[in-house]
Amino acid sequence: MTSPILSPTPGKQAEAAIRQGGGAGAIEIVGFPQILHTRTIGDPDILFVRLLDAAREAEAMVERLSAHGEKRPTAAMLSGMHLASSLLRDANFALVVKGQPHECLYTVDLEAGTLHLRTRLYAVVSRRASFFRVEIAGKVSEGAFVVRNPSDSSVILQVGEDRLREPNAFSWLAQECLRAQIEQERIARLDETQTTGELQLIVPVSGGTVRATLRPKEDGAGGWDIIDGRQRECVGALPTEIEIPLKKVLKFLGDLLAEK
Repeated sequence: MTSPILSPTPGKQAEAAIRQGGGAGAIEIVGFPQILHTRTIGDPDILFVRLLDAAREAEAMVERLSAHGEKRPTAAMLSGMHLASSLLRDANFALVVKGQPHECLYTVDLEAGTLHLRTRLYAVVSRRASFFRVEIAGKVSEGAFVVRNPSDSSVILQVGEDRLREPNAFSWLAQECLRAQIEQERIARLDETQTTGELQLIVPVSGGTVRATLRPKEDGAGGWDIIDGRQRECVGALPTEIEIPLKKVLKFLGDLLAEK
């Protein structure tokens, strides 16, 4: 089975809209009664970092109010109102009612201290094109974010704030998500043909990683063949002195899982 992270290639009109830049977006501030909508600067490459910085200032206001005796929910509400007012000084934003669908929706929760984005990304990798939804979420104060598949909340990858501040960061992110999808599909195909007793390993090598498999020898004489996952070919046998600790690891795991 393949992962449902990505959807099929968009049509020509959708692709053209993606490449225009800018675009519509909306900001929901938890506790604030309306949505801040923009028709022109909603693209994550334009708005995400700007909103992160503004939310960080608002979070500092929450802490100051709380330190002066204000209850945290009230401090978060007041700080959210201040955040909305500061954003509305920009003529690109206008207030709209809640409940309308938005292709690019940012959510700031000052009481929880989180920033969340639901959006679509477009990428082309190795002649494969995809247009797909993702969720990006993290703590405002920490600057580390996870990218998730909104259909099942599975984590696609993690990304740091520094990388998101680079030019065209979300174009890069879209490509990384698509590469992760391609790799998941490749692994799923391998799993469908996996032999009982095989061990799958991800081995660091110069310039990246290689998937390797330890497969019991077919002649029944014992021992393990080493399969290079890139070409699915045997590149050697596991030395006898390594088999002994490997058997101990397998016994430990077998006993552990048998108890669960």
